[in-house]
Order: sequence, then C-alpha cells, then structure tokens
Amino acid sequence: MIRLATDNRLVKIFESACMLFINSGYPETKMKDIAQSAGISVGSLYDLFDSKKSLLDFIFISTLDKDNLTISHDFPIHEVSSSSLASKTKSTYEIYTKSFDSKLLSNDKSYSLKSLILDLFDIFEIYGRYFLILEKNPTIDITLIKLYEKYRKTLYKNISIYLDNNNSLRKTSDSHYDSMMIVDLVFWWSTHKKYDSFENSKNKYNMDTMSKTIIDALTNGYAK
Repeated sequence: MIRLATDNRLVKIFESACMLFINSGYPETKMKDIAQSAGISVGSLYDLFDSKKSLLDFIFISTLDKDNLTISHDFPIHEVSSSSLASKTKSTYEIYTKSFDSKLLSNDKSYSLKSLILDLFDIFEIYGRYFLILEKNPTIDITLIKLYEKYRKTLYKNISIYLDNNNSLRKTSDSHYDSMMIVDLVFWWSTHKKYDSFENSKNKYNMDTMSKTIIDALTNGYAK
C-alpha cells in the first residue's frame, strides 16, 4: 500500500469515469475505457483503484465531500462498504435538505423565486452527476437509489409548499406539477444538457447566461 500526496490524475479519472458511467452505463464501461479517456495506462489505473467498484465509490464520496479529490490517499483505493456509503449519503442529503428547506418553509418574503432557482442550480452543479449516474444505472445500489428518490420527492413537495405560500406569485391549478416542472427544468439545463444530451460534446454555453434565461422565463411566468 502506497501513500501519496494529491495525485492530479484523480481529477481526470473522476471526470472520465463520470462521463462514461452516465453515457455508456456502469456495467458496460470497462476499466480500459476509463484509462483511455483519462489518458493513462490500464496498469496505472489499477495502481490507483483496485476495481471498478472502488472507482465508483470514490466518485460518490468525492461528490459528497469535494476534499476527497485533493487529499492524500492510500493506493490502491478500495471499495467502501455499502452501509458506510449510504450513511454518508444520507447525512449529506439531510444537511442540504435542512438548509434548503429552512428557506422554502420559512415564509421569508425575501426568499424570491429567483433565489430558489439559483439554489437549485448550485445544488445540481455539485450533485448533478451523482444523480445522473444513479438515474442511468438504477440497479447499481438500491439503497442509494431509494435515498435519491426520497430526496427528490421531498424537494418536489417543499417547493410546492413554497409556491402555495408565496403571495407574490400567481396561483396555478396544481403547485405540485409546477414544482416538478421547475426542478426538472433546472436539472435538465444544469445537468442533462451538459453531460448526457446527444450534443453534449458541443455544449459550450455559459451557465450564468442559461440560469438568467430560465430565471427570466419562470419569474415572468409566475408573476401576478
């Protein structure tokens, strides 16, 4: 077991593996595919990760804790127990859910629809690829899938409550449908469009401009 300082190859491997697990699928992706995409040899990849599952676990943990990409590691990196990964995922969801829900459910008049949309962009910028890997590979870890489904349902529900309680917005026939539309619209443009649309290799659009475009459309659409 070798302990090394930050290895810059980890970032390239992270990016390459995420893209392949999303677009080709986890079962279909081979370690040689990841190595080729990351520009390293297969042997070097196995020096860093002892299996494809350990690489998948590394991606999930590094998404939940961004410092994991830059700290020193014992190589090769091994798999993480399912219970440990589920526990870390659950606690991270709870932290971000509590923070976001406190804004959605507080009836704070200063928390605007624009602020809500920007918060969604921030959330999906951090966790979007994690979510996409789960969506594209629904059998890789049933516990993680269930946690994600619960997180998504809670997000829909609490945004629906926010819409119902916000007197500065026009009322619609079913706020739950509006909530799903808002979340899914932001998720599409912040995540799907970047990582798994048919033209993703050509997507060089400016995220700030895209968020402003969506904010304009939604705030005008829900204005009284």
